Amino acid sequence: MIEKLRYKFIIITMGSVFFVMAGILLALNGFNYIHARNRADEVLEVLAENDGSFPQLEGPRNNFGPGNAINSETPFETRFFKVIANEEGEILQIDTSRVRSVDSELAQSYGEAVLTGDKEKGYLDDFRYWKVMQEEGTQLLLFVDNYRELETFRSFLRNSIFIGIASLIMILLLVVFFSKKIVAPVQENLDKQKRFITDAGHEIKTPLSIISANNDVQELIDGQSEWTQSTRNQIVRLNRLVEEMLSLARMEEGSFIQKMESIELSKVVREEITPFQLLCEQEGISFSTSIEESIVIQGEKESLRKVCSILLDNAQKYVTEKGMIQVELKKEKKKVVLSVSNSVDSLPEKLDRLFDRFYRESESRNQRVGGYGIGLSLAQAIVGQHGGSIEASSPSSNQIQFDVRFPL
Repeated sequence: MIEKLRYKFIIITMGSVFFVMAGILLALNGFNYIHARNRADEVLEVLAENDGSFPQLEGPRNNFGPGNAINSETPFETRFFKVIANEEGEILQIDTSRVRSVDSELAQSYGEAVLTGDKEKGYLDDFRYWKVMQEEGTQLLLFVDNYRELETFRSFLRNSIFIGIASLIMILLLVVFFSKKIVAPVQENLDKQKRFITDAGHEIKTPLSIISANNDVQELIDGQSEWTQSTRNQIVRLNRLVEEMLSLARMEEGSFIQKMESIELSKVVREEITPFQLLCEQEGISFSTSIEESIVIQGEKESLRKVCSILLDNAQKYVTEKGMIQVELKKEKKKVVLSVSNSVDSLPEKLDRLFDRFYRESESRNQRVGGYGIGLSLAQAIVGQHGGSIEASSPSSNQIQFDVRFPL
């Protein structure tokens, strides 16, 4: 339980850190990309306004253009080329005088790619392009080399990913190290709780034995009465509670299951069914079974008996008057599935909470049928020790079903 709590803490912490860091890195890289794109778009707008060239500027380094991000040095820093085509898409003119990495043939292929495409703006390799319709009906295709800005963006992206991964690894190591100290108080409290349950259980057994013996003596002297029988019933209930609490404590300590061996589960289930089936028939409850023969699993026999007994006892307690109970054991793929279902008046609101220790859906209902909310929790612990799983479901609005899956 503590290890699960520790792993859960690590997963939640690292998940939170991951999403925060991922959000920050995505935002930073997104802003960098948008900045690189907008820088190229500002240059394209200036070129489009001046028929594919920069305006002549003299004097100091004054800013101009959209957003005032372009200055008088920009024409000397910018590499670009332009292609002019008619309305039919036929290329009329190519100017590559302001770029060294692109010749006329490559510029023509870029132009044809833009002319046949649907976008007015976009990227071709590291060139940002813009297709502009001119007043005379021609199409002006402008291509600005955005390599430096994009390379800066890509470099920042690579570095941020590397730093992010390295940071996550370092944080993970710290979280793993400190998680032991964080769950230590919980471990201490659980250990105290287990010791209390064990000690209290053994302490309660002695007075219960004395009360039972005194009750027997009283019956020998005065004969059996409804009062002595009531006392006996309460002693049985308390003994059962103590045994379940001690079993659950031993289960959590890992000392409940002593030895795993090959067990014919079909035989175990049939043996446990018999007394419950007779009791249900006396109460007018329909009891049907479907047990596949010769199903063998690795397990501890008495523990498996306990699981069957808990599920059958639970079904018998909560089945509706003149209702039905169904038990099925079968192989399903690489699993063995034991299903116990019964009719109910109303379904619990949260089926998964039925396995919580001391959880009871209805106080009045549990007073009527008895029980302390330990049985299903104990069954879940036993099934978990066998490498299996148990879950509750509702095939219909008036039926509840418990499915136990064991590995073959």
